[in-house]
Amino acid sequence: MNLTRRSFIGAMSAAGAACALPSLGALKPVGNVALQLYSIRDYIRKNGIEKALADVAAIGYKGVEFAGYWGKNAKQLKKILDDNGLVACGTHVGRGDFGPDKVKATCEFNLEFGNTTIICPGGGNFPSKGQNLDDFLKMLVEYYNKAAVDAAKFGCKVGLHNHTREFELKLSNGQTYWDYFFSNTTKNVCMQQDVGWTTCAGYDPCEQYVKYPGRSPSLHAKENGMGRGVKKFDAILGQPGQPGAKGVEWDRLFKATDKDGVKWYVVECERHAGSLAAVKPSFEFLKSKGRC
Repeated sequence: MNLTRRSFIGAMSAAGAACALPSLGALKPVGNVALQLYSIRDYIRKNGIEKALADVAAIGYKGVEFAGYWGKNAKQLKKILDDNGLVACGTHVGRGDFGPDKVKATCEFNLEFGNTTIICPGGGNFPSKGQNLDDFLKMLVEYYNKAAVDAAKFGCKVGLHNHTREFELKLSNGQTYWDYFFSNTTKNVCMQQDVGWTTCAGYDPCEQYVKYPGRSPSLHAKENGMGRGVKKFDAILGQPGQPGAKGVEWDRLFKATDKDGVKWYVVECERHAGSLAAVKPSFEFLKSKGRC
């Protein structure tokens, strides 16, 4: 996700207000494959959400993660999902959507179409220019801890999704934003790691599941191909195509995520948004790895 993505989420939200393949090592895969619908945003605009989800299901995806609701209410979303045998494994919203004055409405809307996992990607999670990072993060931790308690009353969870800045920004004591946040929020605050962005930032995605275990109902499955200093490419899973750039070590990652109990591998391809050209082979890659 990026700035364009965050503005897209806000606009669209306002409009709608078992695996049979052998496991790696001795561990049985526990997750399944979903699609972050931002990946095909232009395809949805052209063809409609009904056809798009039918096509996503035909590829083999079992779930989707929303980033805006395409002008549909919760009852309509539920019907489209049910008609295609899909489930909602999450949604991306702005941080304000699970603030004290909105958390009830946000949870009730999501519960109506079957979702319980509400994640904020970037927007609202960073200090404004000139604002002290230490003070901001103390506030942010308190905000998420309270939101987690409030959302739990309705049977929902909230969490944070990363890009690279969460690893690049450092407090006055040298600690990264990422480590401060997850060291000080409760385990009820979900960690949705985008493994492509983590790798791009120069950090090991596998290590995060050891440091912060049991907090990740889902992850974003993405190649390292969208960040600073990295020439953009198709970023289809299993096709890093970036000479000299460190790729995601998928087999290592799957061992870590199986052990941690990650339930959903959410494919996000930020290119080819007008077609299924990236999301279909990305699904096939995860299928070849026993993820579905």
